[in-house]
Parts: sequence; C-alpha cells; structure tokens
Amino acid sequence: MQILLVEHRDADALLLHRMLRHAPQHCFEIRVCESAAEAILLLARQRFDGLIINLDRQDQDPFEVLLQVRNLDSQLAILGLTDRTDEAFGLRVVECGAQDVLAKDLINGQLLYRAMRYAIARQSQISFLKTAAHTDALTGLGNRRALDQALNQAVGKFARDQQPFGFLILDVDNFKQFNDQHGHRAGDYVLSELGHLLRDSLADDNIGSRYGGEEFGVLLPATSHQQAVAKMQDLLESIATLQIEFEGTRYRVTSSAGLTISHPNDTVGNIIERADIALYQAKSNGRNRGELNLKAATAIPLPNEAVVGSNV
Repeated sequence: MQILLVEHRDADALLLHRMLRHAPQHCFEIRVCESAAEAILLLARQRFDGLIINLDRQDQDPFEVLLQVRNLDSQLAILGLTDRTDEAFGLRVVECGAQDVLAKDLINGQLLYRAMRYAIARQSQISFLKTAAHTDALTGLGNRRALDQALNQAVGKFARDQQPFGFLILDVDNFKQFNDQHGHRAGDYVLSELGHLLRDSLADDNIGSRYGGEEFGVLLPATSHQQAVAKMQDLLESIATLQIEFEGTRYRVTSSAGLTISHPNDTVGNIIERADIALYQAKSNGRNRGELNLKAATAIPLPNEAVVGSNV
C-alpha cells in the first residue's frame, strides 16, 4: 500500500516512518514530504492509498488542506495527527474528509498501523457505496441522481466560464410494445446493451446516464450546437444499426432524441424541459430521429440531412 506522510519536523517524520516500516508484513511503502502544498502536487501526479498528515503546522489551515485533498482524490484514506485534544477539532477534521485523527503523544507503531489499515478499509467501503448510489444497476451508467449532480456542476461551470454544453435525452422507440411482445427480460437486455453502447461511444468527458425507464441522458461539456447535433446523429445511427442477440433471437431498436444547448441564466429544470420538448417533437415527427431545441418555447427541427433513419 502506498502511503504519503506529510510531516515538517524531521525527527517526527523519521519516527513515524520507522513505525510504518515495521508494520506487520511490511505492507506499507512510504513517501515523505514536508508540506501540504508539496503533498497536493504529488497527489495530482501519483496514486496513493493513504495520507497521514500533521494538522498542527502554523502556516496552514488544516480544514482547507483536507478539503483540497478530498476534492483532488475522493478515494484517498486520510489520517490526521495533532497535539490538540478538543473534540470539536477532531469532528471538524472528520467532516472535512479524514477517516480519523490521532493524538501524537498516544501514537505507537501498532496503533498507527491499525488506524491506517482501518482508514483505508473504511474509505474503500465509502467509495463503493457512493459509486453504487450513483450507478444504475441494469446499464452500469450513472443514474438520475448522478445526472442531476452532473447537470448542476455543468450549470455552475457555464456561469463561470461561459463555455456552452449540450444535453440530450434519448428514448427507445415503442419500448412498451417491445416489452409486451418479447418480454421484460429481453427488454432489460436491450437497455443493458444500449448502456454498453453509450459507454463505448462517448468521450471521457461526456456523461451518459439512465434518465429513467427507457430514457437516457447525455451531457456533452464544452460543446457547440453543431458538435452536439453531430454527436446526437452518431448515437442515433449507432443505436439503429446495433444488432442485439438475446437467447438466440436478434433484435433491433431505434430511438428518438431531444437536444438542447445551455444559455445564460439557465437552470437544470430549464435544460431538461427544453430537451423534453425536443424529444416530444421528435416522437411526433415520426420517431427514429432527433430534434434540436434552443429555446424553451419551440423545438427546431434539424435539416433533412441531419434527420437520422426512417420514420417507424
């Protein structure tokens, strides 16, 4: 396990290093640095399992440091060390992202080893639960909670840098009839395969989520409406040509899409509403196609050459 030790006092750093090096099975590899600033640079470049940090350095705000570290690495196990004994300080440390805080004068090798191992185990469980809470079990994509969070972050970023983003909703055409005809197990398999397709088709900074039922949401950061339209076309074409085999039978489905682009003073509700309006227009115009809606009041049909597939 890779451990980063942040301690500016040489004697304390040497003592803590020796304690960790003599841990059972020599399971820790330790890197030592003197300051939180140096640690943050290291964490940005290298993956560590745990961080042990002296919180008593006078030239740093320990809570701000912990928040920076947690924002940088949500999976890192953090153990704080302090000479302070007040409970309020310890609780605040944990609230800022540490798993535990230890009094320096009570530390011994066994205690430090156990505290670090427990901190890593707890953080691993926390990370698992957070991932599960934001993941759709059927498709492996983010769920509605994850999508709402991503949209809120995108709106905030757009307010700061004015770089537009696209948002589209994909809906599988005639999916109720498909379930009625072929059964819900086949329907679930189709949705799971569409989840795989979205994961394989989207760039790393694009976010695909299961919006609900047979609907999927796709967030396209830093995207012009021309780029977003092109991506919507690609997705609709990929879905329409996807051959899905389930229990010896091959299925093909189509989908419709509603797309919108962010604009100043947007809210998440505005963005979803515009995409919904565009999706409704796509369904009304025959399905297996996409529509772009730049304003809340009207959906703007794409040019003929941009309409994907045939009406079904």
